Amino acid sequence: MSGKVTIEHLEVKVEIEGNSDEAVFSRFFQKYINLWSRLEREAKARERLARESRSIGDQPDGEA
Repeated sequence: MSGKVTIEHLEVKVEIEGNSDEAVFSRFFQKYINLWSRLEREAKARERLARESRSIGDQPDGEA
């Protein structure tokens, strides 16, 4: 059986000082998790708009 995990909301807070490897990781993680999150929201919005536009054609005349 293949399992699938969906993460609806993930928040990671890391307190790091200086230019250590951990600080570099933290900056990159924050940058790319924000990018991923924005792309996910945009993809869901596109899916919703596509679904709505397909359903418009399913309405009887005069009920759009």
